[in-house]
Amino acid sequence: MDEKSKLSRRSFFRGAATVAGAAVAASVIPVRLVHAQTKSSKESMKYQDHPNNGSECSMCAYFQPPHSCAVVDGDISPNGWCVAFAKKG
Repeated sequence: MDEKSKLSRRSFFRGAATVAGAAVAASVIPVRLVHAQTKSSKESMKYQDHPNNGSECSMCAYFQPPHSCAVVDGDISPNGWCVAFAKKG
């Protein structure tokens, strides 16, 4: 065999090994899928339509005026409260 065909064969096997290694690495490395977030029920978040110790939905980072929340499903009172309360920064 001449030197050119040895080089081609070596390059072929090196490329095949690289592709195989990449495939193995891709199967081992976890891939995070982005899932649509669903809202929680009022019951599971212990939602109440009145304030709790001065904290209320209108002061929460998740509140979306006029009557919605990014975390709790359904109509939300600006005067309500739930366990996900996070004071606006």
